[in-house]
Amino acid sequence: MFRKEAIQSRQNIWNGKALLISRVPASIVMFLCFIFIVFFIIIIYTESYTRRVTVSGEVTSLPRPVNIYSDVQGYVTEKFISDGARVKKNDPLYQIDVSKSTIHGIVSNRQRADILDQITQIDNMIMGLKDSKEITIIALNKQKEQYLQSYQRSSEIVKHAEDAINSLKTNMDNYRNYLAKRLITKDQLINQEVIYYQQQNNLLGLNSQNEQNLMQLNNIESQIRIQATEYDNRIYQATLQRYELRKELINTEQESAIIIRALSEGKIDSVNVSIGQMINQGDSLAQILPEKTTGYYIVLWIPNTAIPYISNGDITNISYEAFPAGKFGQFSGVIESISRAPATPQEMSTYQGAPKSISSESIPYYKVLVKPTIQSILYDSKIRPLENGMKAQATLFLEKRKIWQWILSPFYDMKEVQKDR
Repeated sequence: MFRKEAIQSRQNIWNGKALLISRVPASIVMFLCFIFIVFFIIIIYTESYTRRVTVSGEVTSLPRPVNIYSDVQGYVTEKFISDGARVKKNDPLYQIDVSKSTIHGIVSNRQRADILDQITQIDNMIMGLKDSKEITIIALNKQKEQYLQSYQRSSEIVKHAEDAINSLKTNMDNYRNYLAKRLITKDQLINQEVIYYQQQNNLLGLNSQNEQNLMQLNNIESQIRIQATEYDNRIYQATLQRYELRKELINTEQESAIIIRALSEGKIDSVNVSIGQMINQGDSLAQILPEKTTGYYIVLWIPNTAIPYISNGDITNISYEAFPAGKFGQFSGVIESISRAPATPQEMSTYQGAPKSISSESIPYYKVLVKPTIQSILYDSKIRPLENGMKAQATLFLEKRKIWQWILSPFYDMKEVQKDR
C-alpha cells in the first residue's frame, strides 16, 4: 500500500461531482465566429463616433457683475450703501480716509487750511484790484470829459474866429477897391490890414490851443486803455494764482479722503467692508449686479486643439456643480460666440472657473460663450434660477468619423511622420 503507484493512484481519485457533456461541434464554433466577424465589420463600416472633450467654465450674465476694488490704502469712514440697495452711475459708495497724521495733527488738514487762507487773500486782492480799476477809470473818464468839453469850446471859438477872419479879409479887399477909387486914404487901408493880420495871428494861437486840447483828449483815452489793460493783467495773474491754489487744494483733498463711486447702474449684491475697517490696495469693496441683462451664459475656456472643430450654433451638453448630473441630468446649450484670439492671463484671472495653471508654456485657451436653453431649473416645486459664478462643465462634440477611420488613424499618423522624415 505504500508503493509509489498506489500513492499516485490515491492522489488522482476525483472527490467531487462532475457533469460530463459532449463537445461543441467545430462547425458551430466557426459559424458563430463568422457571424461575429461579419457583425463587427458591419458596425465599424456603418457606424460613426464623435470625438468629445469636456471643459470647465462658469455661469455669468451679460453684462457681467461689477466688482468694486480699492485702489488706495486707508480706512473706511463713510458707507453710503447697503445690501440690496439700487445705485445709479456716479453714486457714492464709500469714503476712504487716506490722510497722514503727525504730532502736530493731520497733515492734509493743515495744508488745506493754509491753502484756503491763501485763496481768501487772493480773492481780497482781486476785489481790491477791481475796485481800484473802477475808481481809476472813473477819474480818467472825468478828465476825458473835461478835455472833451475844452476841445469842443476851443473848436467852436476857432470856428467863430475863422468866420471873423473871412469877414475881415472881405473888408480888406473892399478897402483896396475903395483906395483904387480914391474913396479912402492909404492909412485907412493899412489900419484894416493890421487888424486882419492881428486877428490871423490870434487864430493861429487858437488853433494851437485847440490842437493841444485834442492831443490831451487822445492821451487821456490812451491812458484809460493802458490803465484798464494793466489792471486786467494784474487781475488775470491773481486769478491764475487762485487756479493753481485750487489745484493744490484738490490734490490735498485727494490726499485726505477719496470717494468710491459706482460706474454703472445696478443692485448692490454684497458689501464687503464696514466703517472703520482698514483696507489695502486691491481689496474687494462691493459687487454690483446689473438690473438689465440679456440672460445667463456659460463662459468656457477651450484649448486650441478643439477650437477648429466647433462653430456658432453647435449644441453642447452642460452639467452644473450646483445641480449634479446624477440627480438633475445634463442640460443642452447653444454656442453663441467664439473668440478668434487667445485669451490673455489677465482676462482669465477675472473668472473663477478659468484654468488655473496658466504659464508661458501652456497651450492657449479661447473664450467661448454658450447660452443654456434652460435658464432656471424646477426642483421641489420651486424654480431655481442660475446664478453668477456657478461652476459648470460642458461636453463639446468635435470631429465625427467612421469607426474604421478611428481604428486606422494611428497608421495615418505614422504615415505622416514618415513623410516628414
